[in-house]
Amino acid sequence: MEPWEIPARLLPVPFPPIHGEVLGWYLNRLARANCTSAARIAESLAPTSGHLLVSNRTDALSNWAPSALPRLAAMTGASVETLKRSLPGLARLAARDEGEIIRLRRDLCVACPHCMRRKGITRPVLAHLPVGLQLCTKHGIWLNGNTHYRLDQLPEVINAQHHHRRLAKRFPHTLGRATDETRKIVHSWLMVKNQPRLRSRWQRRIQTLPQQEPRYSNLIRRRRDDRELIVTYPEFVALLGMLANPRWRRLRMRDSMLVPAEEHRQTMAALFTEAEHRLTLPTLREMPDRKKIFHDPLSRWADPRGRAWAKH
Repeated sequence: MEPWEIPARLLPVPFPPIHGEVLGWYLNRLARANCTSAARIAESLAPTSGHLLVSNRTDALSNWAPSALPRLAAMTGASVETLKRSLPGLARLAARDEGEIIRLRRDLCVACPHCMRRKGITRPVLAHLPVGLQLCTKHGIWLNGNTHYRLDQLPEVINAQHHHRRLAKRFPHTLGRATDETRKIVHSWLMVKNQPRLRSRWQRRIQTLPQQEPRYSNLIRRRRDDRELIVTYPEFVALLGMLANPRWRRLRMRDSMLVPAEEHRQTMAALFTEAEHRLTLPTLREMPDRKKIFHDPLSRWADPRGRAWAKH
């Protein structure tokens, strides 16, 4: 009789997963607590071909059968619904059985250590970063990176997190694309120095960040400096609320060549006025060092051809 054919029994040390936890990480935590290997637990869940290696980052279940869910539930004492809700890898498996496709987000984070200690967990927990979540608002710890910066001195960053979660619920269909677009705009403002007022604001914030904080470089690898995301986060969220809003996206996505020139200029002016209001800036249209406004990343997003600024 194969391991997955033996009736599943409750493990000696059962416990539920952390919300969003990587499946391989959870299986390895279970294995350590029960003095076995993650591969042996996996082999008792579903048929496998050859020797099975379950790494801490394993989330691919292409060869697993949906029967793995009730078997893991019986072994851990957690319900099937709890496992599907907490483990994105298993949610993907269940959706596949129903003919649906769920794409896993690639952003990973180390869960807040203070929240984990309240659950009796002292080791790091690797988890998928939910949409709209960048930090633990309860303990003021930045999660989207390999360093857990404490943000007690930056309440505007914590407030932006609450706004971000509301945006994720309000604009679920446009948030992903708008997030990428907003990140590019804000990063350009930071690097190209088109908006000195914003840069001075960000410089003040970066000086308040603590120098020594817990690092998880062996678990989370980022090419971009975590501090950049933190200090620009309030402005990123403020602008994201505009770029994710279908009303402003419709104005931007219209073919400007089919719109009268004056109407197009008025639309562009309205877009900039709205962005200035959200960012609490007197203007975004004053460019330093003889730079042209159509070189600004927000202008390129809204008016790729630069028609609004052309002379007619």
